Amino acid sequence: MKRIYTYMCLLLLSVLSFAVTGCDDDDDVAKDLIELIVNKPVIRIGQNEEAKVNVVVGNGNYTVRSFNTAIATATVSGELITVKSGSQNGATTVEVMDGEGVVANISVNVGVFELEVNEPEVILEVADEKQLIVSMGNFSSNDELSYEVEDETVVSIVNTDQFRPFYTLTGLKNGHTTVTFTDHKGKQAVVQVTVNPISIDVSNLTPRVGVNNKIMITVEKGNGGYSLTAENEEIVAIQQVDDTRFNLIGKKAGITTVFVRDEAEQELSLTVTVVQADKVANLGSGNYFKVPFEYNGTADESLKNLSTLTFEARFNIESLNGNDNGNARINTVMGIEKKFLLRVDVHKGGSNDEERFLQLAADDKGSIRYEGSTKIETNKWYDVAVVLDNSKSGSERIALYVNGVRETLQLSNGTPDDLKEINLTSDFYIGQSDGKRRLNGAISYARIWTKALSDQQISEQSGKLLSEDKDGMVANWLFNNGNGNTKTFVSLAGKSFEAEAANIVSSWKTDPILETSTPTE
Repeated sequence: MKRIYTYMCLLLLSVLSFAVTGCDDDDDVAKDLIELIVNKPVIRIGQNEEAKVNVVVGNGNYTVRSFNTAIATATVSGELITVKSGSQNGATTVEVMDGEGVVANISVNVGVFELEVNEPEVILEVADEKQLIVSMGNFSSNDELSYEVEDETVVSIVNTDQFRPFYTLTGLKNGHTTVTFTDHKGKQAVVQVTVNPISIDVSNLTPRVGVNNKIMITVEKGNGGYSLTAENEEIVAIQQVDDTRFNLIGKKAGITTVFVRDEAEQELSLTVTVVQADKVANLGSGNYFKVPFEYNGTADESLKNLSTLTFEARFNIESLNGNDNGNARINTVMGIEKKFLLRVDVHKGGSNDEERFLQLAADDKGSIRYEGSTKIETNKWYDVAVVLDNSKSGSERIALYVNGVRETLQLSNGTPDDLKEINLTSDFYIGQSDGKRRLNGAISYARIWTKALSDQQISEQSGKLLSEDKDGMVANWLFNNGNGNTKTFVSLAGKSFEAEAANIVSSWKTDPILETSTPTE
């Protein structure tokens, strides 16, 4: 029995020891302290005046003390601090401490002070902003400071900090005005404000463009009502696309200045270099162009339901695609997969997989397979065309051309009358189809017409560069190096549709057309 009693005593002592230890651990846990913040960290008052300061955030149980009571004294009641100045000018600090020992300081300045602003003279542009800070004066809070704008149509002002005298000016229109700040002792500071028109900025200050090619310039900033004029119109021509976009068209090699002006009489000069192109885009096996046919940011409605079309292109295939990776021995020229696609393919039903021919394919539009008889070989330039003429019926609706000559067809499968209502704005590519089947070569030009060109028209312009708009022409891309390495080629025709490469075109190939062809009107 005595042994059991001893064990019980030892157990009770252990429990008490654990409880005491646990209490000590709780006392060691640190509290999360809050930063001490007051609404007036700086006070400016005259002699024998007082200012009220509120604690905005803190941990409670506040005390205050002044480092120089001859300058100012301080008392606290709850979260309200009262600072009283004496009859002596000068500066001191009032220390505020909460019950957890967290401290905040109030800078106290006693006297009469001149009102000062960080920038007494401000020059800005319309829509630009500028920050003003009232750095000295007789005020302790924003409600003791007022401001007045002489002409509120020129500039606006707003206080951006509820505790500090921080203000933002915004230019509204061209002109001059003043902003006057006044403190509670009547001291004033005047800011002279001049608002200038928005300076013009454009997408490219030193554009380069090829002869008979086009580059687009966008006005990114200005006052509206833009115009562009060339100092030498024999070197570059200007075509306005919309309110902010302009095309520069190279006319002959040289350097000239183009002036950009707006309705506020602002002016910006561009140095434009026009160069004679000597090579064309070599797409190889990895590059191609996508054309969304967008005008002012939306797909062109006039190109969504076409039953009469002409495609023209000039290409040089370096390597014929095999049957691997879904290439199906097809080298794509241009068009829309399964809708209206001009390509180079093996003869359907033939036994020679090495011979290739020009072909129009449209699986979803009458299961069309129309195929020419001229053998397409590698490392040779070909000028090709396809015409769809809705005024005709049957096989007469479709014609293929190689080097200006109408092809004798060796294959004409499908229902030609079902080949209609072509939507060019949906998945149109140059140099690829079905996500592969690349051209695997170079391309010099590509043109699209919404009319059926005649045999004579095809023959006369085959292998020639066209530099002017013509009736029915909706796209005319010259894929040469006049603009330097680039990702985007702009059509010379009407709406300036862009052909955007998958990768920047930096590989180029010599094309005799650039030496022998004179652009036609």
